[in-house]
Amino acid sequence: MISKSRLIIALIFTFTFIQCSEQHSRRLPRHSGRSGEIFVVMDGNPWKANPGDSLRAMMESAYPMIPQREPAFTLLHFLPSQMSDMLRVHRNIIEVVIGPDSEGENKVSVQREKWSSNQLYIRILATDDASFYNLLDTEGEKIKSLINRTEIERIQSNYRTFPNQEAINRVKNKFGITLDLQAEYKIVLDTNNFIWLQRERIRYLSNTAHDITQGIFVFDYPYTSDSALTQTLAMAVRDSVLKLYVKGPKEGAYMTTEYRAEPISEVINLNDRYTLLTSGLWRMENYFMGGPFRCLTTLSNDSRRVVSVSGFAFAPKFDKREYTREIEAILRSTKFVENEE
Repeated sequence: MISKSRLIIALIFTFTFIQCSEQHSRRLPRHSGRSGEIFVVMDGNPWKANPGDSLRAMMESAYPMIPQREPAFTLLHFLPSQMSDMLRVHRNIIEVVIGPDSEGENKVSVQREKWSSNQLYIRILATDDASFYNLLDTEGEKIKSLINRTEIERIQSNYRTFPNQEAINRVKNKFGITLDLQAEYKIVLDTNNFIWLQRERIRYLSNTAHDITQGIFVFDYPYTSDSALTQTLAMAVRDSVLKLYVKGPKEGAYMTTEYRAEPISEVINLNDRYTLLTSGLWRMENYFMGGPFRCLTTLSNDSRRVVSVSGFAFAPKFDKREYTREIEAILRSTKFVENEE
């Protein structure tokens, strides 16, 4: 996982970061709002016109590799005059100023903890519409990445506050890694070179209880060649391991990858090591179940083993974006212990 400091270094050439020293000398209220939610503070005319359409198109683009289309973020619009003290403490705020009030500048600035703890406040200044579109073109993906990474860090922080230390220790002792595992994760199976952890919860819809399941699989295998860190081999090994250990509700059912929607992979920097992060859909062979998964593949400290940390979500009656973001937060929390042999 790229640290916050590295992320700031990567962005500093295009973002202006505002530091507010007195924030640390005063006690800030806790941020409000749901994960993935953004307050957009913007005058009504540009919001209803092309600038607002462009911002929505960027921030509400499809969240990757989940069964039904969901926006990457949920936007809620407010006029500047509507921003009360209660609304200002929201977790993510984007303020857009276009025209004479832009202070004659075209820039994106980022400030943390402006009005609440662990808050992300982004201000976009543009002298005219064309300059605003240019800022979205050059900085839009960085803004999205920063908000997503901040949401993941918030999830990780919350999980570290209420951890399942027994499960964390079991994974650490077996694989030489630590994960941020929330207290509700329980060990389903611990055998050979495989651990399966699962979180079950109930959510109500129309007064009917529905189960929500999130699972984490950790396993390793010998490193034999550089192809081990390719999507093709990583998914082939994952499929073989899940077929062996993750069975469905009836005879002959097991978890596998849904290749009709081809998985996508990206290389990330996880604690300064080359790591493959794969996003895709899973299905239950010979049974009607499925959902999103994420899989992290990297090398052990001694480069003799490939370590795979994979997670899935099953929430057939509900949106899956935030359940998937929670899975990714756990995967990106992977750290190798220093004394691994």
